[in-house]
Amino acid sequence: MDRIEITSVSEFLNLVQSFEQQHIAQWIFRGQGNEKYQLVPSLFRIDIKDTFTNWNDLEEYMLKVFKREARPFNEFEPKDEAELLALAQHHGLPTRLLDWSTNPLVSLFFAVEDYTSEVEFSAVWCYGYHSTNNCLPVSTRIDRRLTLEKENEIIFPNHVSPRITNQSGCFTIHELPEGREDFIPFNEQSNDCGLFDLIVINKKYRKDILDQLYDLGYHHGLIYPGLDGLAKRIKYEASTTHNRCTNERQYKRYMAQ
Repeated sequence: MDRIEITSVSEFLNLVQSFEQQHIAQWIFRGQGNEKYQLVPSLFRIDIKDTFTNWNDLEEYMLKVFKREARPFNEFEPKDEAELLALAQHHGLPTRLLDWSTNPLVSLFFAVEDYTSEVEFSAVWCYGYHSTNNCLPVSTRIDRRLTLEKENEIIFPNHVSPRITNQSGCFTIHELPEGREDFIPFNEQSNDCGLFDLIVINKKYRKDILDQLYDLGYHHGLIYPGLDGLAKRIKYEASTTHNRCTNERQYKRYMAQ
């Protein structure tokens, strides 16, 4: 795994656009406010060491209760376990799914969103899932996507919420450890199915990058569609200053008018 530091959106995009594509079917991205956060699904962050349960029983119980008691509030009926897990994850239930996005700029937003944090480095995890369909130098995007549909390693959920749509959300699904054993972080597992890179952002650049994303249309109103996101976007506009650069070429044209 490579660890690469970036200082701007343009650096980030140049890096992502240089990623291996011929032997990778799909790159997905995960933004985190702290570089040190492990790639561990929320279910496995529950401490069960001093209990009589195991991962299988814990998951089975939580999903059974969620499915049973969510009926009055849910317009969407999951048709299989993957859809049930995705719905539960979306509403905050600990599951064995990890959230990712196919949109690198969405993940960069999540990495720099809390720009006041004193954490030294935030991060974007990049996971490239290998191509089993073909590795031709030229192919259609559907040809590449067929790999993902066949392997079912990455879940592309039904768009039951505008957030999933706007965030280009997807998930990786992970096996339950035996008994009460610890989950090995995804990037530390023996994995011949993909490639990891870690892009990190120092705290002194997070605010500038958030401003750059805002200018590109990536703000709270887009990432969190609804009244909460709208309110956060307006608050950001009213309370946060940003640098106003000058372009000498354009400035001369402006003054010449």
